[in-house]
Amino acid sequence: MTNEEMSDIEMIRKKVVDEWGVMPYFHQPFNLDESPDWRYPLKLIPESGHLQMLQRFLDTCDQFKSFDFSIKPMKAGGVKLCSYSELQQITDFKRFSLETLSGRLFRGTIREGYEERPVVVKTCDLLLPYRDGHFERLPKFCDEIELFMDEKANTHKNLAKLYAFCCDKRLAVVYDENVTCRLSDVFLNDDFGWDLRINVATQLADLLSWLHEKRIAVGSIIASCIMIDEEVNIKVFDFGFVSNHVNEDSKIPVEFFIGREAPEAIKGKRTMKSDVYIFALLLLELVTKKEYEYKINYLVERGEKKLVDESFKTVDDATAWEITKLISKCMVYDPNERPTMKEVFDALKAMRARGEKRKRAESEAE
Repeated sequence: MTNEEMSDIEMIRKKVVDEWGVMPYFHQPFNLDESPDWRYPLKLIPESGHLQMLQRFLDTCDQFKSFDFSIKPMKAGGVKLCSYSELQQITDFKRFSLETLSGRLFRGTIREGYEERPVVVKTCDLLLPYRDGHFERLPKFCDEIELFMDEKANTHKNLAKLYAFCCDKRLAVVYDENVTCRLSDVFLNDDFGWDLRINVATQLADLLSWLHEKRIAVGSIIASCIMIDEEVNIKVFDFGFVSNHVNEDSKIPVEFFIGREAPEAIKGKRTMKSDVYIFALLLLELVTKKEYEYKINYLVERGEKKLVDESFKTVDDATAWEITKLISKCMVYDPNERPTMKEVFDALKAMRARGEKRKRAESEAE
């Protein structure tokens, strides 16, 4: 296949993963400046060892100073390839630094003519010291770019809109979204009520069901991967390892663990049903109002105790048992026995509709 015959994403993957590799990205001076824990993992090494490693890093940075990161200009699926200098015009990498599965979030601003609007920049970080798994971040980055550039799959309202991406010196994406907060910022709060939680869960189930229909599995989604606006509409912007063009029964190799995983991943394989398990963990956090702990698996699998937190006074007993059973089904050990995401979405949608009908009836009775 010639360069002219390659799709844009194939060209990006060939350059970033196959030709360039991780070293040109790792050996950038800003990776030293931004590292929050340069000394911590190396604290048993004498100070002289730190200085030697630091000097080797800086020397190698000099070798990569003139590295050619150029890729032909492209704009596919409404998504623009930008240079590092253009990325710096969008953000100064100082505002709103929040951790993601493989990098951080920053606030930014894009300018188009006289218009300015806020955006979010997500980096794929290769901070010091060098860690196992850094190389896996390159194909992960390309897989996410492929998802967001796929016009058959990227139109869902709960998927963040990708405006631009950068492969020059730093791997980063620019989302045309204005973050108010993330789900992880509020899901433990008492004023984040039951209806809001079921609304969030239903939206996420709808998105995952939609992506599965488009033959896309997403690996891992946790509360910090989800933006929410003032109307509690969600936008998912971060994933584990996206697997494009798979089927329901496809076995997806596990290359590296990022985020939470289903039990079959320990054996080296995922399926779309692994997404069902991961979704159930997030749903479990929403209804229990607690961060997930592995020891709760025993209670979930037995399904003998209602999982809904007692503070949700408006939740009737039937609903509490219904959602407990749903979570239990999604978390069974054998992935073949789990429901599909479409079945999960339908169950949550019906549950929400019954809750709204019951509230209307109670209101009319008053």
